[in-house]
Amino acid sequence: MNKAWAIAALLILIPSFENFSYGHPVHATFAEAQWNSKTQSIEVSLRLRGVDLESAISDQIKGKVDLEKSKNIDQLIEDYLSKNFYVILPTGKNIYANYSDKEIGITNTWIFFSFQIGEKQEPHLCKIRNTIFFDDLDGQKNVIEYRIGKHKKILSFEEKTREASLDINKK
Repeated sequence: MNKAWAIAALLILIPSFENFSYGHPVHATFAEAQWNSKTQSIEVSLRLRGVDLESAISDQIKGKVDLEKSKNIDQLIEDYLSKNFYVILPTGKNIYANYSDKEIGITNTWIFFSFQIGEKQEPHLCKIRNTIFFDDLDGQKNVIEYRIGKHKKILSFEEKTREASLDINKK
């Protein structure tokens, strides 16, 4: 009798375990961004999956890319950023990333860059656009934790929300 119950339970539970393996994976990037008043720039640390970045850049250049082995990978990363992650001034002019460096981990890669806003610009009047992997992964979501002094704001980006204001007091 106990054996029959165990078999029945397994027959009921096995299909539900299968659903977990076919569930929609979460695709997300996370960035920390901070206003540096001394340099008049926004400094960014972006965490993403290295394999996703390799795939996105490979699709962009129509060739295979390896973050650790490709000779011109830093330029390719900067080119990818220029199309998918930039600041928009109140005038409508785009400010592109000044790529600094990267750290490649087992799963995640950190990319470090900054946006030189300039002395005559006020960051709270700017917007930021983040479409990292939107063309590559279904359901992609990107988050930036933006800090200016002691204040912070969480910026969320999805297919329908590609830009966000850097005004701490504005949603």
